[in-house]
This record gives sequence, structure tokens and C-alpha cells, in this order.
Amino acid sequence: MIRLFCHILLVLLIANNLGGLAQAEIGRSADPTHDLRAVETELSRTTETQAALVRRMVDAIRAQEEASSKLVNLAATARQQEEALATAAKRLGKLQADNAKALIALAQKRESLSKLLAGLQRLEQNPPPALVVSPGDVLQALRGAMMFGAVIPDLRRDTEELRDALRDVEAIKMALEAEKQRAADALAALEVTRAEMATAVAERQKAATLIAAEISGEQEKSNILAAKAKTLKDLVATLEKAKAEEAKRLQRAAEEKARAEAEAETRARAEADVKAAAQAAAEAERLKALARPAMVFSQSLGKLDFPVQGSVWRGFGADTGLDGKTTGVFLLASARAQVLSPVDGIVEFAGQFHSYDQLVIINAGEGHLVLLAGMHEISAAQGQSVRAGEPVGIMGEKPAAMLLASDLNTAKAPVLYVEFRKKNEPIDPSPWWRAGRKEAMR
Repeated sequence: MIRLFCHILLVLLIANNLGGLAQAEIGRSADPTHDLRAVETELSRTTETQAALVRRMVDAIRAQEEASSKLVNLAATARQQEEALATAAKRLGKLQADNAKALIALAQKRESLSKLLAGLQRLEQNPPPALVVSPGDVLQALRGAMMFGAVIPDLRRDTEELRDALRDVEAIKMALEAEKQRAADALAALEVTRAEMATAVAERQKAATLIAAEISGEQEKSNILAAKAKTLKDLVATLEKAKAEEAKRLQRAAEEKARAEAEAETRARAEADVKAAAQAAAEAERLKALARPAMVFSQSLGKLDFPVQGSVWRGFGADTGLDGKTTGVFLLASARAQVLSPVDGIVEFAGQFHSYDQLVIINAGEGHLVLLAGMHEISAAQGQSVRAGEPVGIMGEKPAAMLLASDLNTAKAPVLYVEFRKKNEPIDPSPWWRAGRKEAMR
């Protein structure tokens, strides 16, 4: 994107310089001194206008970078809150299962104690004779005493066990209430963070308005190319071809500028052109510095995080059920989860594309592309510079209609498709994930 800005600025410099000089030629009089002053005045005005445009572009890009940095931090916070919410949900599930077991145990203890008490009531209604009243029935009296002696320990034990079961149920109930409150707090915090992220996205889009105006033509070209491309490989190849043609066009423009400089008739015009070119080159270097990635892609092996909080549903090279093997990774995500860019790079494409549904392609440099598909919403735009951890989209409530696997519609949660490409050929992304993620891939 930065290179595109520099090229646009150079073309503007050419157009403005040539246009101003043409007007000076039209108004040329017979007085050479008057002609020279007119040319110098026009060149000065043009240079000031160009410098102001460059400053506005730099300010807009800086504002966008600040919003991007804020989004990266907010996205990291949201990821932690999503993990906390998922952990709370797991604990709630376990506590609910423990509660069900405790209630069953309590019911069993109550039933056992009820049977024992019922036996004692029957014994009370028909007690054994006392020796004083019936001294002749010694055997029956002894049997009654032995029965009481055997029942009392069981009664005491069952009573203690019932008391323990009641305590367990009460403790689990309190833990359940506390866990529900923690889950509610985590959800509320996540909603606040998501609202802040939405505000930051709006700020980033507002700051990029000027930039988008300059590259709107490029976005329209890409949309036309996407409609014509039959496959993802065709799309990437077509984008590269269009980029090469644009580079040739800009080269021709630069050559025309060189010829215009060679044909300059006055010293004032040559000096002004040199000054304007130097300013453009200096600003171009500043713009490149703003967009330079924090880490070269080839040096990020084992350092990348999943673009979404979730688990692997299907790994690289698995059977698709459509007479083929997967060329990427399918990640199960939660509903409305944030999708983050796993790398620093430039957005080459953002929009709907055939069976990939909502698709974002990020150029990570060194011939590497990262593809993210299956999102419900995307917040990235073509030509935009993104950082690792910066939001680029949001998942939906259910799996998107991607025709990449035969049983994709059976997934129980939204599915994000991630594909890494090198020189437009799919590669296994496993070596790039952090150690914990590699284990999840196996």
C-alpha cells in the first residue's frame, strides 16, 4: 500500500508540473523576463500544493497506525476474555455434573434412612416383652435387645452420611452461583471490549478515508478481477498480473517525467522538479518506514497464534470427502468471535469469493500469502496495512457456506478456514504455529 501511495504521489507530481507549465506557456508574452517570473510562480504554487497533499497522507497513515495499534491491544484483551469465558463455561459444566451426582447421592441416603426409620417404627409398634413383665420369654427379649444394638450404629452412620451429602450439595450450590457470577462478569467485560474495538475500527476507517479515495480505483479493479477469476489460484495470479501491469504503467510515467525534465527550457523549472522529486522520495521513505513489518515472515516459524480462539476441526492434508485433500486448516470458533491477522502484511483482497465466502488475503512478504475464509463480516480493506493481532473480521453464528469439505455443514460451531501459500502454492502452516498450537494440530 505504501508503494502505491508513493507511485500515486509521483504521478500527481508529473501531472501538476506539466499542467502548470502548460498554462505558463499559453500565457507567454514577448517579454522573456515576464515569462520566467510566471513559470517560477506556477512552479512554487504547485510544489506547495503537492507538499500539503503529502503531509495529509502521512497524517492519515499515522492516525490509521495508531488505531491499528489500539486494535491490536484490544484484540489481545478480547482474546483473554474469550478464554476466561470458555474456562468458566467448562467449570460450570463440571459443577453442574457434580451437583447432579450429589443430588442423586442425597436421594439415595434419604431413601436408605427412610427405610431404617420405617423398620424402627414397626418395631416400636410391636416391641419385645420386658423381662420384668414376662420373665418366662427370655429368648424373645434377648432377640429384641440384639436387634436394637445392631440398628443403632447403622442409624448413626446413615445420619452422618446424610448430613455430609447435604453439606456437599450446599457447597456445590454456592460454587455454582459464584461461577455463574464470574461468567457473567467475563461476558460483560468482553462486551465492553468489543464495543471499544468497534469504536477503534470506526476510527481506523475514518483515518483511512483519504487513503481509500486514492486507491478506490484499485479496489474496483480487484472486484472486477475477482468476478472473472474461476479459482483462487486464478485470482491470486490475476492480482499479481494486474500489479505487474500497474508497475509497468508507473515506469512509463516515470520515463515520461524524465523526458520532460530533459526537455526543460529553463533553470527554474529544472530546480523545481529536482526539489519536488527529493521531497517525494523523502516522504516515500517515511511512508515505507511506517508500514515496515515488525517481523520477517520467514523468521516467524513457531511464533504465530491462531487467528481465532478455538480448536482444530480438520488439519492440513486431511480427506475433504470430495475426492481430495485439504490445503489448509479448519478451526472451530465461538459465535461472533474476533478474527485476527496472524501476520504483519498488506491486504491484497477483501470480499466475497465463490465457495470461500468472505475472504481476506494478506501478503506477508517473501512470496507468502495468508488466506482467511468463512467469516460473517470483514473489517479489512484492500491495500490496508495490518499488523499481527489486528482484527480483520468477525465469525457468524454457524458455519459459512464454504464448499471446501463434504461435512462442513455438520460442524457444531462456526468454522474459519486458514491457508498459507508460497509462490501461489499451498503449504502446511503447522511449523508456523506456537508449540501449543502444534500439539493441537496432531
